[in-house]
Amino acid sequence: MLLALAVSSEVKAGEVIYGAEGHGQAAYGYADIKPHHYGVGKGNIDSFIGYEFDENNEVTLHADIMGGIDKELKDYNQGDWGEEVYGVADTIYGQLMIGQVYNVASLFHNGAPSVGVLSSNSDVADFLHNPNWKRNEKETRFATLTSTDINTDGVAPKINYITPEFYGTAVGFTWTPDSYNRRGLINKHAGFAHKDGFNAAVYSDHRLGNINSKTSLGYGQYHGNDKEFSISQSLNRGNWTIGVGARKTYIDGDDKAKANRALPEDFDGYREGYAWNIGVGYEIGPFSSALSYFKSKQKDKDNQNEVVVWSNQYQLNKYIDVMIAAAGLNYRFAGDKDKGAAGIIGLGVNF
Repeated sequence: MLLALAVSSEVKAGEVIYGAEGHGQAAYGYADIKPHHYGVGKGNIDSFIGYEFDENNEVTLHADIMGGIDKELKDYNQGDWGEEVYGVADTIYGQLMIGQVYNVASLFHNGAPSVGVLSSNSDVADFLHNPNWKRNEKETRFATLTSTDINTDGVAPKINYITPEFYGTAVGFTWTPDSYNRRGLINKHAGFAHKDGFNAAVYSDHRLGNINSKTSLGYGQYHGNDKEFSISQSLNRGNWTIGVGARKTYIDGDDKAKANRALPEDFDGYREGYAWNIGVGYEIGPFSSALSYFKSKQKDKDNQNEVVVWSNQYQLNKYIDVMIAAAGLNYRFAGDKDKGAAGIIGLGVNF
């Protein structure tokens, strides 16, 4: 299936399976715009237990815990820490996921390659201030999109169903009863925060000569009005990977949410805009590197971001990773604009 379970050893049919793994990471950066230097830490422990009936049918229960220190975007479920608890049933009829998981459009998405200490665009906000993206104890504002995958609902509890693969292609569907989640983009005080959402996506994985091609198309609809579309393409040959992604959002119909003056300016600007990225990755032995460009913009306003990331990772052994990265940011928000660059070093521990 598309979502591989973390089972490191072979198991026999008709037995209990279980496992756990963790990762900790500390990073320190220096920027030429405030804050001039910044240190952050984060970690996670992922565990599961289940039962394998045979090679085609198994059920598992997952419990993942994560946390962060001094992160600019407090985007875990409980702010500085969070949890993801969910069940997975893999059968000959497809895969069913119930619980705190990402929607199928997000799970299928590829986009630009990423590695190391800056594995997502939002990680750059820890080192380079970006007023378009803000989430703390006082307010939440996403004036522009933070990603090319549909991450609006984060890991809000949901039901995912993914069909069996047919000639390298699978289709997925998601229903989210309550779309609000701190790992997503929705402000909890918005009138539409606790309404439902629906997603559909298609994933295709094919071999074209010496090139492996992965393609995805995604759709999202939230609280009736908001429509989202995403697309991604990844091409891999040998040690090299090239990836692109794009996303479009718009409000379809009447919208009164922005009339609430108690909410931050442009707190929901992400609902009408676009984002795209492109990047190249290289991997050889214990070393991996990725260079990417990301841009997002709010429709009919000048709020926008341009993010360039070059991130590298070297695995010293199975326990220790050494990381170094550079990032550049060019933003505009509410008539203000600034740009800057940062250098970051990091250390990762696997257990």
